[in-house]
Amino acid sequence: MDWYRIKRKLSKIAVNNLSLYITVIFAIGYLLLRTDMGIELYSRTLAFYPREVLHGQVWRILTAVFYPPSNTSNILLGALSIFIYYNFASAVERTMGSTEFNIYFFGSFLFGEIGSIIYYLITGVNYPFIPMYTHFSVFMAFAVLYAEAQVLLFFIIPIKVKWVAMVELAIYIFEFFAGGLQTKISVAAAIIPVVVFYFVVRKSRGGGDIISNLKFRIKQKKRQAEWKNQWK
Repeated sequence: MDWYRIKRKLSKIAVNNLSLYITVIFAIGYLLLRTDMGIELYSRTLAFYPREVLHGQVWRILTAVFYPPSNTSNILLGALSIFIYYNFASAVERTMGSTEFNIYFFGSFLFGEIGSIIYYLITGVNYPFIPMYTHFSVFMAFAVLYAEAQVLLFFIIPIKVKWVAMVELAIYIFEFFAGGLQTKISVAAAIIPVVVFYFVVRKSRGGGDIISNLKFRIKQKKRQAEWKNQWK
């Protein structure tokens, strides 16, 4: 079965404007996790605990998405993080298409949840899957598609998205090697969809390629230096 047939079948169940819906879900989740009662509700009924999922509570596969991109106690920063996430996610959805974005978004979560189950089966520790690393996948997809776009660092300094993405990726790689098994699985689960998507974009569209753009600039500067040396 080829990709186009798979896409046609999945398009029937794909959620249109998914980026908008998940933003609303994140807002609800953020408000929920601001109270002790809400935290307990999320943990008892919504969070992805591998033991509970393997014992029939399969709805947790989807309800884990209520965990927001930021759980800061500052409501303004929390709202801002959700708004920024929506801007990245909606741009990615428009570019990728609704079906592809559904596959990418839910696939990213699925990687993390499978990793959490693997960790549980290896160690016996019923550790919940918290998608704080998984949210990073959407920003990285934006960086792959719009590597040259600029964002305002600290709302003041203009900087290209690709440099922010590289710094964040470096932090995640450090946390992968410095953290325990659960952290390693969570980080790997977040990065795998990004790597797959990167090579798909590189092969099929040829645009927004962070690494090739960087290599081109390095080669260009090298050629310029060689040309200048000829005239010395």
